[in-house]
Amino acid sequence: MFLKKSSGIPAEIEKAKMTEWYGSLNDQNKVKLNRCVSGADTSSKTAFALSVMRRTNEEENYAVSELLGEYIIEGTKGLTRYDVLEEIILAYFGTKKYDKCLECCKEGLDMISEVKSELVKRNGGGLPERIICRNYMINVLVGVYSKYDEGDEALDRFYELGLISEEDLNFRKQSHKVHKLQRVFDGIYSVKLKDQ
Repeated sequence: MFLKKSSGIPAEIEKAKMTEWYGSLNDQNKVKLNRCVSGADTSSKTAFALSVMRRTNEEENYAVSELLGEYIIEGTKGLTRYDVLEEIILAYFGTKKYDKCLECCKEGLDMISEVKSELVKRNGGGLPERIICRNYMINVLVGVYSKYDEGDEALDRFYELGLISEEDLNFRKQSHKVHKLQRVFDGIYSVKLKDQ
């Protein structure tokens, strides 16, 4: 990371033309961000933000990813917005902001029809195996909130959008039933232990 001596602003921030936003951050957030900008794509604000968000999500430094995502998502459209949503979903899940995570998952799924052809082209002819808005919607609905019926409805929608196969749909619904039963049995077992 190169710091410009006169301003203390990392060169990557200046190249990405984000100095005004950087100046609005508190010192703690500047320090967090400074650790993550080295080698980032500085060809545009969005490219910079996405490259840093991807890196910080991989490092489980979700607060920095969230900070960048909330700034950069304003005014984005199409595939770029979808890409930012995919990264900010990970950040919100990692910071346990599940309602915001679910909101972004819903928006990402609503955009699938709009960006599907671009996703297929970018992925060499098929949809990517990892679709974060799809996967994390289930993680939140079923894994966090135990909303199995809503989870099954989401699976039906994934199938309608062509995001999962019929075989996968049936398998995942069966998995939800097993998960729900396991939670019931765990609850019964823990009640019995408390009563003893």
